Amino acid sequence: MTRYVAFLRSINTPPRHVKMARLQTVFNGLGFENVATFIASGNVIFDTDDPFDLVLRIEAALEADLGFEVPVFLRTGAETIAVAECQPFPDHLGELEVSFLASEPSRAAARALEAKASGADLLAVIGREVFWAHTGPHGDSTHSEARVMRTLGMPTTRRSLRTVRGIARAHLNWQPATPTSGDPR
Repeated sequence: MTRYVAFLRSINTPPRHVKMARLQTVFNGLGFENVATFIASGNVIFDTDDPFDLVLRIEAALEADLGFEVPVFLRTGAETIAVAECQPFPDHLGELEVSFLASEPSRAAARALEAKASGADLLAVIGREVFWAHTGPHGDSTHSEARVMRTLGMPTTRRSLRTVRGIARAHLNWQPATPTSGDPR
């Protein structure tokens, strides 16, 4: 069995309010095991030994049950832990957010996005993730998820790194080697 984390886009953003129990029911109905959710923002953790077309199967089941499209960004437990451990800006002590992508963007698209960072932002595209550090007030930032999607030409879903680390600790048995800034151990 492989442990997976499904990061769902646009769950519990108006007008799409979905109870986590309903998501668990959909995932259980797909035959997955040990299904759990983490906070009410569309994070579903599960085990399966059948990786064939996972994203397509999950998206089809969610659309059939909920009545609207839900893009799914899937990571294995090991991939989620790698994101939790990633420190693209080692000197940054503030909040860090990560946008999950369905596939790795071209290097040209990644460079174009990183070049759009304002003085208040730090951006790094690493594999299938975009890391964003706030270095000033949000009002000074020109960064947005819409800009990421437009520049990279693909949908995303964003979580705080604190949420990703919480999932890794609670559901993937991850223990950070050292305490992470702004993230109590």
